[in-house]
Amino acid sequence: MYYGDCRWIDIRDLNKDETVVVCPLASVEQHGHHLPILTDTYLVTGVADGVHERLGDKVVLTPTLWLGASDHHLDFPGTITVPNTLYTEMIKNMLRCFVRAGFRRVFFLNGHGGNQIPGSNAITEMANSCDACDSTLVTLASYWIISQPVMSAERHGMTSKQLSHAGEYETSMMLHLKKELVHMEMAKGQPPTIDTPFYSTENGGRVSFASRFYRQTETGALGSPEFSTAEKGESLLNAIIDEVTAFIEDFLTWEHLPVLKK
Repeated sequence: MYYGDCRWIDIRDLNKDETVVVCPLASVEQHGHHLPILTDTYLVTGVADGVHERLGDKVVLTPTLWLGASDHHLDFPGTITVPNTLYTEMIKNMLRCFVRAGFRRVFFLNGHGGNQIPGSNAITEMANSCDACDSTLVTLASYWIISQPVMSAERHGMTSKQLSHAGEYETSMMLHLKKELVHMEMAKGQPPTIDTPFYSTENGGRVSFASRFYRQTETGALGSPEFSTAEKGESLLNAIIDEVTAFIEDFLTWEHLPVLKK
């Protein structure tokens, strides 16, 4: 069911142990010369809607939070952002509302990489500081992390080895979902500006590295978006939806953890 279509008495009367609040997290930020600034919001909403179609009343799907932590993209016009510290507080306060309403299982489905750290900080801080939140099952994950086992390049005919910003994976899914907003004639990515066994600006690595995005790409895009197709995007999106659905079904079986310290 859709959270926003419920009345307050509907929320009150839900069986909170047999439903999961699913809250998609996204951003409004530049995505190269060829993709719209709402790309992350379109994509995570597409995943969330697909999960909702499969699970129905097992999930309570909130509207997608389009405002994200995207300060590293501000050098490109169009980006709208809040700093990490404020984003953490936003997620903490949303979680307070879910817990106050009596929900016992909450899943923040992330669709923007910059939200991962402040979002994880938020749910960790709430578990540490609030007994009611600590006794609630709360998870947060990016859809590409949950779906990593089914996102191999070989499975979907990709030339790029993994998802990158405005690259082949995101562009292909946008061609499937919102083809009219994609300007393929302007699709141009960027080879990694750092590419070592320890870290790549396109694919990440074994260390964390912080830099603003205009030091990583001229166009705002990474990878090889010029090889994107709607067919690849449909295959990829369906695999992601299946895997996120499988996680939520598993999440519904988790037992609430007892206090073990006597």
